[in-house]
Amino acid sequence: MKEKLKRLFDYRELLFNLIHKEVKVKYKNSFLGFVWSLITPLMMLVVFYVAFGIIFKLRAMGMQFYAFFLMSGILPWNFMATSLLLSVGSVVNSSDLVKKVYFPREVLPLSHLGSSSFHFILQELMLIVFLLAFRVPLTPWIFMVPVVMLLEVTFIAGLSMFLSALNVFYRDVQHFTEIIIMAWFWMTPVIYPIALIRDNFPAWAQRIYMLNPMAHIILLWQRITYNSPHNGTEAALLSVPGLLGTIALSITLLVLGYVTFTRLEGRFAEFI
Repeated sequence: MKEKLKRLFDYRELLFNLIHKEVKVKYKNSFLGFVWSLITPLMMLVVFYVAFGIIFKLRAMGMQFYAFFLMSGILPWNFMATSLLLSVGSVVNSSDLVKKVYFPREVLPLSHLGSSSFHFILQELMLIVFLLAFRVPLTPWIFMVPVVMLLEVTFIAGLSMFLSALNVFYRDVQHFTEIIIMAWFWMTPVIYPIALIRDNFPAWAQRIYMLNPMAHIILLWQRITYNSPHNGTEAALLSVPGLLGTIALSITLLVLGYVTFTRLEGRFAEFI
């Protein structure tokens, strides 16, 4: 495994070039360019704000700045979902490259994660600018951005490599991933506060709900960008055992994903 990690490090320039290519190609011949990475989450914000903030009146639960609450969850969720959906088919979609050129195949899913990370950072910076513009006070939790970013990237990287490797042999994996992500969204406190689960479900159901690692990651992002003094001390509830479990799971997934990918990559050319 040490040799394979060294091999990946030796090909870091290729990884960076692929990330640059993904970012550049996405907005090639586009008039608005990178602005689209900001428009998409803003449109989602408008839709969910109207649906849940006005029609279903989630604002009536005492949530101030509900729009910022939405953004604090939508951005990291989109980061995860986009990265996975692009990564899972990355090896299959690069069949010519895989068959003809030698390089560490793991750079393919990781390049999509890298390009998605670039857009996510832009979006988070935009959110912070909006918070400052609307004079929403930030807390010291803002300095945890790099740590939480690293946690989410670790989680996504492991899952991306694992799923992209399996997708080479079982193409149903990509379709299955799309369906799971749709269901996963509603099982994660992205557009509704975690208090909704706490106040309306029995303890055993809450424990099952909080087995979702993305719930803890989203709650961390909400604590960073939404849990200001204006929103109260319970704007984003956190469970220390659950958080530690998410960290352990993310590291385990990273190792499992990398080991699975590198063990199977020798057979990729046969199946694509």
